[in-house]
Order: sequence, then structure tokens, then C-alpha cells
Amino acid sequence: MKKITFKTLCISFTVLCLGVSTSRAQVIFSEGFDAFATTNWVSQNLSNPLGTVSWQQGVGVGVPPPSGAADSYAESNYQATDAAGSGTISDWLFSPTMMLKNFDTVSFYTLSFNSAAYPDRVQCLLSSMGTSTNAGTTETSVGDFTTTIFEINPLLDMTSYPSFTGAGDTWTKFSGIVTGLTGTVNCRVAIRYFVTDGGGTGANSSTVGIDDFSVNRNPSIGVEDHSLTVGINMFPNPTEKDLTISFSNQGDYLVNIFNSTGQIVKSFTANNTTTVDVSDLASSLYGVQIIDTVTGNNKTINFIKK
Repeated sequence: MKKITFKTLCISFTVLCLGVSTSRAQVIFSEGFDAFATTNWVSQNLSNPLGTVSWQQGVGVGVPPPSGAADSYAESNYQATDAAGSGTISDWLFSPTMMLKNFDTVSFYTLSFNSAAYPDRVQCLLSSMGTSTNAGTTETSVGDFTTTIFEINPLLDMTSYPSFTGAGDTWTKFSGIVTGLTGTVNCRVAIRYFVTDGGGTGANSSTVGIDDFSVNRNPSIGVEDHSLTVGINMFPNPTEKDLTISFSNQGDYLVNIFNSTGQIVKSFTANNTTTVDVSDLASSLYGVQIIDTVTGNNKTINFIKK
């Protein structure tokens, strides 16, 4: 058999933190997977052909996760589809329901056994349909989980998923920001192990572990002064590259973009419609403070850099 599970490994871990700083954030939900069988998580395997494995307690022999006992993580692997052949893995793990709103941050640590040889992919998806665990009925369907919070290794390459290949390789933390909600909404988050051409003889899929899942509510960035009454349109939001700011009244404005720690990361002047390249900023929540240089009146608007 060409692929094995975590049980033969021995690794150490360090932390790589991506996304919004949550040092003062409110913890909405957390899960360390210390006892997977007793949690309120729900699993469903929609792989084709259907294999013998779905999300389960980590094997834990010689595998130190970020916290807890050696087996305190959730695990799925290539046997979610045909262990003696190939197929498409679509193995779902649904969180308990929780009340979420825009700008909440979802994060977890993950590690692949050998994505450097057999690429893995995991998606973090959101449903705003309350208690629903509807992911559809096929290996490619998503059902009610139509919002992608983040995706790890979408192109199934051999470098983008943190992978164990030798001593010193690490569990890595990934984060994403909730968007698209109106108010505070009862939601579920799903972790989907989604790999085409997986299985025992497929070109892709090995074993993935998930640990220290958390949802945090971020403090507001900046002070919403609102003394600046000019109409402001800022788009697209979220954005990956360009952020455009337009004003209903032409004037002289100072624009400061600052991160969640209050550090100004970009500053420029504008008088009408201005577009700024934010592709060099890390994925996070930012504040845009707009100051009328004549009156001193100002307003702060948040945006998400994907």
C-alpha cells in the first residue's frame, strides 16, 4: 500500500499565525478534539466511491498536536474513498451551531502526512441555515454551505499544504473572516476534506489532521467618529488587490489604513475617486480612516483584505 496514516509519525510543531489578530477577541467557540466521539460535531462522507473511513479521533501514536494529548485532533485520510483504487474524497465535518456575525474569525491548525507527494485539500465553509447539515448528495455538491471562509491548497499542488516530510515540520494555523451575513445569525461551519483523484492508487490524498478549532469575535477597529458626513463608497469589500474609495463631494481628504493593532500601514491623500493597491497587505480586517483636512472631521470604515 503506497500511503499510510499519522500513526507511524513523530513530529514537533511551531505556530504560524495568519489572519486577524485576536489578542483581545472574544472566544465564541473552541474545540480541541480531546474526545472526538463525545463532541457535538457531525460527520458525513459523500465520497465517490464511498470508502471505509470518515472523520475520526486522531490515531495519535507519536504525533504531538498543538495542544492536548497525542490523539487530541480530528483526522481523515485517503481511505475515505477507495483504498484499493481511486475516487473523489468529499468528507464533511460539521461544527455545532453558533451565533455568528460578519468579521468573526474562524481558525484551526492542520497538518498533512505527505501532501508533498500526494496533495491534500481542505475547505472551511459556512452555512447560515441554522442547524442544517445539508451538504447535498454528491461528491461535488455543497448544499447549504455556499460561503467559503478559506481553502487550503485549492490547486492541489505539492507545496501549499503544510506537510510532514521529516523532523521539524509543523502544524500550521489558518484563519478566515466570516462575511455575507446580515446581523447575528445561527450558523454552522464545515471542514471538508475534498480531494479529486484520491484513494489508494490516486495521484492525490494522504492523511490530514485538524486541531484547536476556534471562532473569535474581533474588537472593532478604530473609532467610528461619523463627524464626516460626506457620502463614501468603498469597494470591493472584501478585496484581494484594489480598493477604490469615492466621495459624494470633492474635497481634500487624508486616508489612513491601519491594522488591528492600530498601526498605519498605508497613508495617502485623495480628493475624488481613488484606487489603492492593497495586495501587499496580509489577509486581515483593516480600518480606513478618512479625514477632511480642512475641518478635521473624520470617519472610519472597515474592510477585509482576502
